[in-house]
Amino acid sequence: MSLRRRLSDGFNEYVLIEFHEPLPEGHEPEVLGGGWQVEQRLRDFARDSFNLQTLRDVVYGHAVVRSYEPVTTDRVLREVAALLAMGQLRLVRVPPPEVPVGMLFPKLEVVPPPPPVEEEESKRLMLQVVSDSSDDPIADIKLCVVLPDGSEQQVTTDSSGRIELSNVPQGRVKVSSVLDGATLAETLVFVKSGVLSSKSQGSKSGRQSKAPVEGGFLARISEYKVADGDTLESIAEAHELTVDQLTRFNWGTTDPDEIQRYLFVDVGCTLKDDAGKFVLSSDDDPGILYIARPLEMDWVALEERHVLRVKRVSESPGFLFSA
Repeated sequence: MSLRRRLSDGFNEYVLIEFHEPLPEGHEPEVLGGGWQVEQRLRDFARDSFNLQTLRDVVYGHAVVRSYEPVTTDRVLREVAALLAMGQLRLVRVPPPEVPVGMLFPKLEVVPPPPPVEEEESKRLMLQVVSDSSDDPIADIKLCVVLPDGSEQQVTTDSSGRIELSNVPQGRVKVSSVLDGATLAETLVFVKSGVLSSKSQGSKSGRQSKAPVEGGFLARISEYKVADGDTLESIAEAHELTVDQLTRFNWGTTDPDEIQRYLFVDVGCTLKDDAGKFVLSSDDDPGILYIARPLEMDWVALEERHVLRVKRVSESPGFLFSA
């Protein structure tokens, strides 16, 4: 469930959002500083009882404590600070409301702009993709990176499952997975992510690097249970896909005869129309088609190593969700 919680410091409104939620239009990420600064900022918010209740709801919402378990204010602040420090949550500033016509302020004296600030030093973008079950690095995962200047780069994880771009200007960096030509057999499913501190970015002393696991594509995948009256065309259209994209992802083919075979073997179709073609039905067992969507990270912080944990569909069918 997406987490959107509002806070106020008496001057500005803020909202706590999940790390991978898109940044709402007009909102700006809040720079919180180090761990003690984060906790102090939260302590300032907690002076207001409504803010404190919001922070308490965040702790319960992330299952840090049981819903019936009372927690002290100090523990609430520590737990929310930890969620922010680990990158699971972001604090963003809500844009101020527009001033209605007729309520404009008097014209103020024009103040000369301050001298231009020197351009900030370029930063690094660091990502790593690993298996959620074994921590093995995943090589050859294709990703698209949109840099602050709007330029795009297609990148691929190396044998350590890593991507590192240097000389990236400070600003908004977007990362998304590439699904062109993806098939279910070649696609890994995003499970969760985390952020390593700069002190943890190197390999641990004495630890041998693991052999890379071949990847290919990374996606969010949902299961679609077919129903009476469904067709491949209607399912594809409902998910803004073409029939070829739908069948190629599920079975690696667009050949009509091959598709008929997979409808029987994989989907469990038994009914046929007058032309002898299989018809989708709610009685089909298992009656499942897979829908892939690219993983999209709207704002990726620089100089932090983001670890993306993934699984194969066959490793854990329980984590897929119904479309």
